[in-house]
Amino acid sequence: MLSELSELELLSLMHSTLPIVLLALFWSWESWAAFKPVVKKTRYQHAFHNLALVILNSLFLGLLFGASVEVTSQWSLDHNWGLLNRLPLGMTGKMILAIILLDAWTFCWHWMNHRIPLFWRFHRMHHSDPYMDVSTATRFHWGELIFSTLFRLLLIPLLGLQAWHIIVYGMLVFLSTQFHHANISIGRVDRFFRWFFVSPDMHKIHHSQIPEETNSNYSTVFSIWDRLAGTFRMRTDLKNIHFGLSEFEQPQWQTLIGMWKTPFIGKSHLKNKKGDTKTTST
Repeated sequence: MLSELSELELLSLMHSTLPIVLLALFWSWESWAAFKPVVKKTRYQHAFHNLALVILNSLFLGLLFGASVEVTSQWSLDHNWGLLNRLPLGMTGKMILAIILLDAWTFCWHWMNHRIPLFWRFHRMHHSDPYMDVSTATRFHWGELIFSTLFRLLLIPLLGLQAWHIIVYGMLVFLSTQFHHANISIGRVDRFFRWFFVSPDMHKIHHSQIPEETNSNYSTVFSIWDRLAGTFRMRTDLKNIHFGLSEFEQPQWQTLIGMWKTPFIGKSHLKNKKGDTKTTST
């Protein structure tokens, strides 16, 4: 059966199954050696909400965009549009350059999600998770995913990206994001690992409630972008980090309905524990 699949179909199959395999792997790792202890009941309820969200998002985006990425990339190739289609590079060279360019764009998009108020409204749902674990890697609002997909459809003809470039990079993103969101630590190895790639310790800081830390460490796969942009930040007392956003600590914001409503809630409805209005950085 596998021999009858085209290379693109095989990559697509791997792209679909890899997140499930990685989720099982990192969930097991968290179970055996959690970085921060959690109550089992809370953990299962938290994972259920996050994973239900990603399933609904996948169905919705599939219906909305379908094969748009493949169609757009094929059009770019047929009309010789984009940087990669004009460079005298082989398949391997174009793949490497495509991954670098896509990761640089992902850094810029992540930075924009924190700096542009409209985008932050949707992205803050990801940051409102008070129990950071592997399931947090899947927790994104459908509004943010729509914006992200539309920008990527514009990026395809600009850079001359092919569908398989995006699929391969997507698999790297799955591996990286589930790894660095997981409730794990790789100990002393982390300090060497994060010179090249985003590590669990590095990304924990990005999910801190402290605005200066939230607005740092934007990289997804390669950590170099934060070093070049001056947004790299580290601290030693990682177990004292308070994850989430104080405005959304109440249980009502951790349900499916609550998560969907997050972008549409104004400042007057965001109360901290003392009852005072409190806003996040943008």
